[in-house]
Amino acid sequence: MVHIRDRLLESVPEIERIFIGAFPLESLVEGPVAVIIRQPNSSSAWKGWREESTLELWVRRSAAEEQELDQITAKTALVLDQALLQSGQGVWMTLIQEASIEDRINSELSVRIRTLSLAAISPRPLGEAGKGTRDPWLEPLMKWSSDLLGEHWKVYGSDWPVKPERPCILWRASDMSLTPIGRAGYRCAKQFDAFILAEDKEEEVYGLLKLSEHLVSTAKLALDPATRKYATVSDVRLNPASANDGYALSDQGVLGVTLTRNESAASSKEAAPLMRQVHHATQN
Repeated sequence: MVHIRDRLLESVPEIERIFIGAFPLESLVEGPVAVIIRQPNSSSAWKGWREESTLELWVRRSAAEEQELDQITAKTALVLDQALLQSGQGVWMTLIQEASIEDRINSELSVRIRTLSLAAISPRPLGEAGKGTRDPWLEPLMKWSSDLLGEHWKVYGSDWPVKPERPCILWRASDMSLTPIGRAGYRCAKQFDAFILAEDKEEEVYGLLKLSEHLVSTAKLALDPATRKYATVSDVRLNPASANDGYALSDQGVLGVTLTRNESAASSKEAAPLMRQVHHATQN
């Protein structure tokens, strides 16, 4: 919260005073003020570091109050949204402006109040880095994408790094299903979502189209060429209108694909992948 306060003081001179936690009514001033209120911590070992807060912008009632608030809100968004901050614990975080709540009027104080929801997040999971088990099919998909797009593009898996290098793509395992096929094995189907960050829309569309076109024309993906282990590529899904950036685990990517492989129940030794959901379908 201190970093938010400092950035506002430096870059939004229209805000006369900034308070943390609550607004002392006896301190009411003529100029606009801001109140930063921290919300309960929502970090977890699965989601990573996440701090949520609300930013209240207060202006005096006047004929131009809405216009004044709009101008301050626009400047605030320019300063805070996507800003890179460091917490007191040394964790690098990206600040995201998530929503703007409908203005409310305090008739007693004669002020209009606008509330903005902010989230400071770190895509890195809590705990030691590099100790987790990643889905074994993810690395081959990342390598295939890297070979296709070339060295100019960076390809990441599971989570964004603190400072992703653009243009880049993030692949994440999003779902899995297991279907028995007889007594000796099962069919494993895994869904993966892709998120793209680029310097501009044209570059983003280029990456999306190139990946989707080649996935559609690719029958199989090599999981382990040395042992002739492959997965069937199917159900390539485009969602170009998605505004999701991949920082939330529930996000649906701009591109999705399903990889399927028949496994032998007796010989399968793969570590269980980290998935949000597992569906188990039985045959009649």
